[in-house]
Amino acid sequence: MKPLQVAMCTSLLSAVSVIGFVATTAQANDDDAGTKVKWQRIVGIVEPGGLVGRPPGGVPCNVGIDCVEGTPAPWTTTNGSAEVDLDYGRVKFAVTGLVLAGDPSFTNIGTPSVVTMVKGTLVCNDTEPGVPELVDTEAVALSARGNAALSGRVDLPVSCTDEPEDIVFLIRIADVSEPVPLVDLWNAFGAVRILKDNDSQ
Repeated sequence: MKPLQVAMCTSLLSAVSVIGFVATTAQANDDDAGTKVKWQRIVGIVEPGGLVGRPPGGVPCNVGIDCVEGTPAPWTTTNGSAEVDLDYGRVKFAVTGLVLAGDPSFTNIGTPSVVTMVKGTLVCNDTEPGVPELVDTEAVALSARGNAALSGRVDLPVSCTDEPEDIVFLIRIADVSEPVPLVDLWNAFGAVRILKDNDSQ
């Protein structure tokens, strides 16, 4: 190869490397930016039928609007985590081994039973003062082994961004293979919540 060709190839490779570095750095900075709420574990529902997001004063809540009802049976998981970026509306979660921990017929224990899809739900402003608000992600498939993962964006209300320490993360049933009344009930929640504000570091 002639010296001129070698020089041109070297320059081209250098330019590509710089572009790649800039793009990678920009992506890394974008991923690191913003205030994030993280949940280091995903845990199955322990108390069947439990309500999350009760309005203040003990008044009845509107299920599916300002509170979420739990499944009629307990569930368990083997692992999982969740995260929301409050500045950009990015939400991601992953759960493994999300399966039934109790079943009167004993035939579905250890399986997702009829549940085929799940979604993540942020319950913002979960405690007084104010009224809780629900923010849902898109639905994703739940595998036969109880595994599901999502990475997407949502529109966050002020109640989420103003009170990051008052957000609950739930996994809710989004679809079933048989006509049973389980859709929109929650069966797992985020535990070990951590608030990370990169702007203050």
